Amino acid sequence: MKVQPTNWIFASGQAWKLYVVVAGFGGTLGCFTLALFSLGDSGGEFVAMVVCGLFLGCATFVWFTAVLRCPSCMAKLVWTMASSRPHSSWIIDLAALDRCPACNQKLDHLSRPQA
Repeated sequence: MKVQPTNWIFASGQAWKLYVVVAGFGGTLGCFTLALFSLGDSGGEFVAMVVCGLFLGCATFVWFTAVLRCPSCMAKLVWTMASSRPHSSWIIDLAALDRCPACNQKLDHLSRPQA
């Protein structure tokens, strides 16, 4: 018996993109943490770590908005949700989508092509 994934992101085979985003934002948090701990040193690591953290965080978000797409119409779902929903709930709404906001195609019954 095959178990169906409960979330459209997993059902469409795009979960790996979430793992990349978590790693990117984790690296951003690591850069900022290292910057905080380097405040006591007399070196210039603080500015370097803050710049690296800002670059990594921005690059991760831009990548995330570009790659998580509707499997049917290829609409950029992260950007669609982030620009049309309140800032406090767009990511929750994204995970709970059952239909694509662009093409109205049902998302939760999609499955990856079998190889």
